[in-house]
Amino acid sequence: MKLDHVMPMKAPGLLAICLAMLLPATADAVTLSKLKGSYLDGIYGTYAPHGDCKREPRITVDDAGFAYLQAGQATHSRSIEYAVSYGGPEYSGASQWFFPFPVNDDDFGRVLMTFNPDEKPGTLLVESNLGPGQTFTALQAALVKASPYARCSKAPPRKG
Repeated sequence: MKLDHVMPMKAPGLLAICLAMLLPATADAVTLSKLKGSYLDGIYGTYAPHGDCKREPRITVDDAGFAYLQAGQATHSRSIEYAVSYGGPEYSGASQWFFPFPVNDDDFGRVLMTFNPDEKPGTLLVESNLGPGQTFTALQAALVKASPYARCSKAPPRKG
């Protein structure tokens, strides 16, 4: 089946996402090192607690991925797990789920981010994904504690 009329072949991020959705249910996430070309620009922007960009922590989403500003310190996620099938095979809404701090292939990390939770565009919910005996880093704890977030500005794409 030829798909080049549906999906441009120069979009490897989208191709990876589409392929992941065709895999068995055990393959429920795609590892991304950046977002450029992934067709996720609908979630791009800077998010702050309740949309107040004078407050921290702030989360910026752009071509380079996820960046965080907490206590004046800027950091960036090295990789992100995009939970493509998190909403189930029948889900067709606007919510998108990410694990921004994966530990390894079997452990998606301690934090779950839901963009557009409850189908509300421009919002972000950051929740605990702690297992028994696990702890947060200081940044992870601050991100969860300050939730919910709202987009306060559209950030220009960073080249990365």
